[in-house]
Amino acid sequence: MEIIPTPTLSALAALVLASGSLTSSQLFAAESPVAWRSSVDRPLLDEGTGEKRVVIKIELEGRTEKQLKRTPLNLAVVLDCSGSMSGAKLEKAKQAASLLVDQLDAEDIFSLVVYDTGAQVLLPAAPVGERRSEIRSVISRLDTGGSTALYAGVELGGRELDEFFARERINRVLLLSDGIANIGPSSNEEIARLGSRLAKLGRSVTTIGLGDDYNETLMIALAEASDANNYYVADVETLPDVFAKELGELKQIVAREIVIKIQCPEGVRPIRFLGRPGSLSSQEESVAFAAISSDQTRELYLECLVEPAAVGKVTEIATLALQYRSGDGAAEIKESRKTVVIGYTADQSLARKSEDHAIIAESAIWANAEDTERSLSLADQGDYAASRAKVFEQIGKLNMVAPAAPAAQQAIIAEEVEMLKQTLQELEGDQLSKAQRKAVSNNSFGTRNSKR
Repeated sequence: MEIIPTPTLSALAALVLASGSLTSSQLFAAESPVAWRSSVDRPLLDEGTGEKRVVIKIELEGRTEKQLKRTPLNLAVVLDCSGSMSGAKLEKAKQAASLLVDQLDAEDIFSLVVYDTGAQVLLPAAPVGERRSEIRSVISRLDTGGSTALYAGVELGGRELDEFFARERINRVLLLSDGIANIGPSSNEEIARLGSRLAKLGRSVTTIGLGDDYNETLMIALAEASDANNYYVADVETLPDVFAKELGELKQIVAREIVIKIQCPEGVRPIRFLGRPGSLSSQEESVAFAAISSDQTRELYLECLVEPAAVGKVTEIATLALQYRSGDGAAEIKESRKTVVIGYTADQSLARKSEDHAIIAESAIWANAEDTERSLSLADQGDYAASRAKVFEQIGKLNMVAPAAPAAQQAIIAEEVEMLKQTLQELEGDQLSKAQRKAVSNNSFGTRNSKR
């Protein structure tokens, strides 16, 4: 049952509609592989003067399907074989890649690209079939070379996906590196543009960073631009587990090419997606996700302002549309719509009682992820005083919402605050260790992309 908006809503009716107990937590039909919900942090707004801030939470969940048909894979593994990978790193990478091959189905496509000073294809894209022994043999003979031509390696890996590219397959590059790109295009912006270009072609790039010397900003930008995963592997012994986790997610994809469209009426101004850089300038916005897996959740938090002239008058603050293709890449585009409704009251205490403290806390956590990137950027520029001030401000914001938050959100806030305190302690010495920077940055990525 969809929301049927009425011209006016009483405070009580609006509270029921917008609190999530009925329509705002509605899902797709039972047979749909994707459930979705919408809710707001403040379902009842005070009718007093001035603009009103509202955060709309949009949540997607991949359903568990007992008879899930496994989508065939088209994978290009791109391994950094530069000199810094010698020893335990390369040996563990070879072990993880061999284990990955053992878990692929015969019809899955596998290719192997390696790079150091240049990039080359060691195993062209082809079905795994009876090639497992050959693939493992090639992997076992890998050795290290010179510099780090990361861009060329990823670009070549993307091209290896071309021959067997199909909507019916999951088309993904798996990049593993321990270093900084220093041959060919190497800036974060250039690498991110490569990720965006591959994403537009239906490909994505999962990045796996080893140790403390790789450029996490670059690797995260590449993964984020193509809506894939990013992993920070401090201990090479855990690398096989990372490969297994990635493959497990790819095998369970239930929906792809997901687009969420949001339209706000006149009088309601979208400001920003929390956790994502930049402001919004249009009444219509859209966000795309490459895929969602069984039991996986993806979230968006849209901050809006109800302008003074609209307060007390505009109750439908957004219309949402969700489009996607099924996990098997079927041509049919499925779509569902819903409306986000709020109410108004002259009773300020009733407005406060309607607040959803879980969403308020979650909004603070997501906003903190974006603030963290600003703090790190200030430290990178050598402005440690400004970075310390920003981190201190972040701790204050999180502590402000923690007391009223439910237990689950309180636990997350406690973890975030502890990580920020550790960062602040390092910044007191006008430095930030590589390990701490990577831990903080990857935690921020996990929050922004619902991959915690």
